[in-house]
Amino acid sequence: MKKISFLLVLFVAFLFVGCGDADPKPATVGDEDEVSDNNDVTEDADVQDEENVEEPDETVVDEEVVVDEEPTEPTEPTEPTTSEFDVIGTFNLSFAGPVHASVSINDVTNLGGEGTAEFVYNGQPITFDKININAVVMNMDLFPMAMINNGIVVVWLDSFSVSDATGNTAVQKQVFGINLPQNTEIGAGEMANANMYAFYGDMLVNVKASQFDIKCVRSVTNIGNYEVTVNDGSNLTMTASGDLLDPAAGAAYLPYPACEE
Repeated sequence: MKKISFLLVLFVAFLFVGCGDADPKPATVGDEDEVSDNNDVTEDADVQDEENVEEPDETVVDEEVVVDEEPTEPTEPTEPTTSEFDVIGTFNLSFAGPVHASVSINDVTNLGGEGTAEFVYNGQPITFDKININAVVMNMDLFPMAMINNGIVVVWLDSFSVSDATGNTAVQKQVFGINLPQNTEIGAGEMANANMYAFYGDMLVNVKASQFDIKCVRSVTNIGNYEVTVNDGSNLTMTASGDLLDPAAGAAYLPYPACEE
């Protein structure tokens, strides 16, 4: 636009000079210089007009700049948070038995319930069955055991002996467990929607001292389905199954460290 305005100003000035001549002389063949001068002006004007014709080529740039009108390739969707965790196995559990508000050595003979925790961890199938200790001095149904601790926690151990049960110090055991809110209603659904999670790790156990402390976890998951058929505050009957997740991706958010081995 600046070049166009500049040419218009020259064109107006040229008309003003031509109209200001009071006695214009007609052009004759003898006036070659004058005609030549006029031709030069005409040629200059033509050249400038030709230069001006190039102006649309410059304005065409506006058409090239309109990139927003061209369709853009869609970006890849962000994957769900759970996809950040590697699936390292599966689990399937069942439990039916009492729920203890507290664990006492006086109640040791009827602490446990019925049920099994079966799971595959990094390709290895593992089963934690019911543990019943039969001895001369006692007959104990210990695990799986359900107790109230920040909700209802049901735990299965890999092993437990008479000396483990009667000792005064805690013993370290592998544990598989599931945690659910005390007010979980009868019915079925997804574990995540019910604030329910399962875990596999190590636990320090001292039944006499009512000590059940999770030391570390190999897996924590809320990816699965459950069904609760009894939950009256004193008894629980339920099943659950799902995927085991590697806790490494969420280690900073877990209340327990990941097991080293």
